[in-house]
Amino acid sequence: MRALIAHYNLKAQRTATGGPPATLTMTMSGQVDVGWSVAPFGLKELSNKTIRVVMRGNDLPSMRNQTVRVEIVNADVLKQRHDVIVRFMQAYRETLDWMYSDPEAIKAYAAHMRMSESLVQLQRDEFNPKEALNPDRLSDLDLVMQDAIAGKFLEKPLTPEQLAEFIQIPHR
Repeated sequence: MRALIAHYNLKAQRTATGGPPATLTMTMSGQVDVGWSVAPFGLKELSNKTIRVVMRGNDLPSMRNQTVRVEIVNADVLKQRHDVIVRFMQAYRETLDWMYSDPEAIKAYAAHMRMSESLVQLQRDEFNPKEALNPDRLSDLDLVMQDAIAGKFLEKPLTPEQLAEFIQIPHR
């Protein structure tokens, strides 16, 4: 929201709404004018046209290439069980490849989530493109840190040494 307000020079008031369920309730009941969500939450309402997408994060130039999804691991586990984490990352990459190449993936996820296949396909194709889930790509870290400082998650940018310790991507 900070990026949206800054980009369009809006005079909007940000309101903390919590997670997607609470945000949907607050939006639908008129407590807030616009809410946020993340797929698959809200896909049924979107397909029923009771809500609509007015903007996506990548519509903003400042966020278009920003890494927003990461996999995390406890630092001690990474040190003590590094081989397990490497194998997990390999399985994660293989799973992503399968999810975007085999029609059976949509059927399996739909059954697991108790969602229609059409909603799963919508989620995958429109809201979670494969490149957005790529665990080997980090981008715009300076901008991410600026946003973290603005949101009071960081006091100052991380040093190169801190980044090297904090971000460790096992190779393929």
